Amino acid sequence: MKKLLLTTAIASSALLAGNAIAQTTISGSLDLNYKAISSDQTNDKVSSMRGFGKEWQMNIQNKGKLNNGMDYAAGFSLEHDGSQTGTPGLDENVFIDFISGNTTFSVGTDHIQHSDRSAATFVGFIAEDISNTVGGSIGNDIFQAGVGADPVQSYGFGIVQNIPGIAAISVWYAPTGSNIPASGATSFVGNDDQAMEDGNESAYEVGITGSFGVKGLNAHAFMNKRDKADVIAAATDRDTKGYNYGLNYNFGQVTAGYNYKKSEFQTAAGSTAATNKGDIKQNEFGLAYAVSPNMTVAANYTKAEPSVAAGGTKADATSKSIAVGYNLGAIALTAQVAKLEDYTGVAGVDADVINLRASTKF
Repeated sequence: MKKLLLTTAIASSALLAGNAIAQTTISGSLDLNYKAISSDQTNDKVSSMRGFGKEWQMNIQNKGKLNNGMDYAAGFSLEHDGSQTGTPGLDENVFIDFISGNTTFSVGTDHIQHSDRSAATFVGFIAEDISNTVGGSIGNDIFQAGVGADPVQSYGFGIVQNIPGIAAISVWYAPTGSNIPASGATSFVGNDDQAMEDGNESAYEVGITGSFGVKGLNAHAFMNKRDKADVIAAATDRDTKGYNYGLNYNFGQVTAGYNYKKSEFQTAAGSTAATNKGDIKQNEFGLAYAVSPNMTVAANYTKAEPSVAAGGTKADATSKSIAVGYNLGAIALTAQVAKLEDYTGVAGVDADVINLRASTKF
């Protein structure tokens, strides 16, 4: 017993010593958004919806030195979206990083660089977020944010190699690789001494981001893949793949960008083969002009092309938007208007959207 107590005391003192040279920070953000949508629907000719959306997030992080000389960082975030009930989201930016020079080994979820990004949207929402609603009869769009399995949203581990002034290269592996739990589970992780797995197989993502030594350039390339999921019906079983390539270039007051996304996908068991196997190719074009140090005007055009029918009629979805952003220092204001055409993948389903958003970070 004395030996056990002595060992515990030594361990406790070591932890306290480590904490003495660590730095803990708390930060957060808050977004409040007013959205108004007028949508043409085949089942309800004019579907209008208006209301507020909100999201807040609190980030807690600790960083410092390990006793072997390496650096470390660890943390998690609490997130709450507008329609969420109960406990705030607990699988947001959860990580432990081991850092040696320009190399970082990371364990957790939703932390390292990943494919859920666009190089062609500078102010306002990306196309996938423009029509998002809760309730009502507004349809779900087919635009993409992340691509393929988007495995960084699942628990796993990976490595990031930074090449200063050039690029950062990353590899991520998730043993249960999908951001949509097939079993209806809310997370891909069990208790600390347990393992959790549903019908989804493992996935990986490789990516690179950086300026590649060119001033004003910002570029990225990502590819991910998830193996066949055994919960999917045999007739529609296939691998899921995602690709995201983008770049933008700033020259003075003007920034121009382009992004290409492709997802080869499958949906839930029970869907027909005709709608279950296919892909969506998406092209995004963006342009921004800095009117002043605090005001930017931007335009975006996005086109998503599905390879299979949705609702019996295949149509390409397009989004055209103009946005103005104004920086008040502590608070940023954004106004965005958008025109969506065939946005659900069904011909004739169009919408006009207005977004007004106030954002702050602390």
